[in-house]
Amino acid sequence: MIIESIKKYKWKGKKALIVEDDPSAAFLLSEILQHTSMQVETVSSGLDAMEKCKTDPSIDVVLLDLQIPGISGFEAAALIKQERADLPIIAQSAYALIEEKERAIEAGCDAHISKPINTFDLLAAIHHFLDLGDLPFL
Repeated sequence: MIIESIKKYKWKGKKALIVEDDPSAAFLLSEILQHTSMQVETVSSGLDAMEKCKTDPSIDVVLLDLQIPGISGFEAAALIKQERADLPIIAQSAYALIEEKERAIEAGCDAHISKPINTFDLLAAIHHFLDLGDLPFL
């Protein structure tokens, strides 16, 4: 039933970049998005995310873990926005403190979703930033 609800999001031709150093979390996000027909790429560091966003104009949305090795997700968001100010970045973090959410927005993230990820909150946020109109009936 959940997969059938996810499949109502039809994002063929759209591409997400998942920035996540935890392989199981990256896998979960990829699995969710594959049911929408969205193309998915995954990197595990902020520097790789920055480079990928710089060189791949087909990326439509970034799902950015804030606690990644090397440069932080906050720093990566700021650097990505310097190159592509219009690219939506959805921060994801196990830390749900208001201060962290505000810091993520100040760094350039367009939204913040707390872990564990609620699938339908994530899908609604992506749908909003892809500017695809009303949400599919769930």
